[in-house]
Amino acid sequence: MKFTATKENLLTGINTVQKAISTKGAVPVLTGIYLKTEGKQLTFAATDLELGIICQVPVQVLEEGHAVIPAHFFAEMVRRLPNTNLLFSYDDETVSMKIEYDQAETNIKCWRGDEFPGVAALEEGHMITVNPLVFKSLVKQTGFCANMNDPRPIFTGALLEIEQNDLTMVGTDSHRLAVKKCKIDNLTGENFKIIVPVKSLNEISRIMKDDTEDVLTIRCNGRQVSFECNEVRLVSRLVDGAFPNYRQVIPDTYDILMKVKKKQLQESIERASLFVPERDGSSVLRFNISDSNLNIVSKSEYGMVNENINIYTEGNDLSILFNAKYLLDAFKTMDFDDLDVKLGGPLSPAIFRPLNDESYLYLLLPLRG
Repeated sequence: MKFTATKENLLTGINTVQKAISTKGAVPVLTGIYLKTEGKQLTFAATDLELGIICQVPVQVLEEGHAVIPAHFFAEMVRRLPNTNLLFSYDDETVSMKIEYDQAETNIKCWRGDEFPGVAALEEGHMITVNPLVFKSLVKQTGFCANMNDPRPIFTGALLEIEQNDLTMVGTDSHRLAVKKCKIDNLTGENFKIIVPVKSLNEISRIMKDDTEDVLTIRCNGRQVSFECNEVRLVSRLVDGAFPNYRQVIPDTYDILMKVKKKQLQESIERASLFVPERDGSSVLRFNISDSNLNIVSKSEYGMVNENINIYTEGNDLSILFNAKYLLDAFKTMDFDDLDVKLGGPLSPAIFRPLNDESYLYLLLPLRG
């Protein structure tokens, strides 16, 4: 293998695959990045056997071949290289990569390319396509509800539910729930449900370019799911198990309706959060709703906040406690400013929706007084 490449293109490949590199070291070759030259492309690949990422960048190929180079040394060396012509030569006898630049050279010990397990290409199963920016919005507005440190695997993933040409994504940690829908092209025409690790969803969202004109292709064979866009393929294992019946916990009726500007409410909560008391790991914030007024109160040994917001209300007066962090987590992902809030009482779930838009909802359980 022999090629010349720019520092910029090499960093693009490294940064794309870096989150799939194994950090455990149990299988040494998985701590490396697989490189393959073919045609006019250099392929980068990495996997920890749970998540795999593959991408291609343009280079000038002088000899085709493949090798696995230790990720840490490769990444750190490339970042330190000058912006000049870089020549890479792999020697299969010494199993090492020589990097030549200016009047200098570096050698890095490698593994042979045949030792790398590869990143699978899913050929069978379900297939859908979706606008990448729309998909990124789904991940942003639902994935934050999952708990990636939860010992229950189900709550580390998000549900992707495909029904005809609709995709619904759901995230929950059993205290809060976010649901977002969008339109897709269901190329195989079948309905199905999968649970994808939020880590994988966040990673494909990070990798996809905001200005892309390509579609995102999602394939699933029941064991794995792949996401393909812009010469990048990410393959992830699915989460086993049954996702909670999220429809069952969404109330059909409500006693109190509140309409409020999200930005105004968010800024008030941010100020109140400075003096929110902690209780069992929750940031306790009180809402007092009455006569077209929302009163937000927080108090601690360091100070207090007492603010009033003019709102539209229907129904009875209500005093209710929320985890302030869970409110702010949701508000930071919302791309709208007019909120409909439906409440059933001090211990009933609160539903937050955009005005006149049924494609999204955020459900939050109140705290007990």
